[in-house]
Amino acid sequence: MAVIEIEWLHDSTDCDQAGCSGGYAEGAKVTRDGEPWIELIPHAACFGSEDSWDIAEVFTRILTELGHEVSEN
Repeated sequence: MAVIEIEWLHDSTDCDQAGCSGGYAEGAKVTRDGEPWIELIPHAACFGSEDSWDIAEVFTRILTELGHEVSEN
């Protein structure tokens, strides 16, 4: 059986722009049997898109990579 380890990552940024108190993003690095496997590197931003994955998205990605079909109700 494969050993899967999850390292939770966080990124934040301070913004000097009006109307923004700062950005925050989450992600994870996942290893499988000690080898890098999935990298979801967070990148916080003040405005616009952020690279961020919550816990459900990380686990969905892991299950999908393992060949499982994941559906949300």
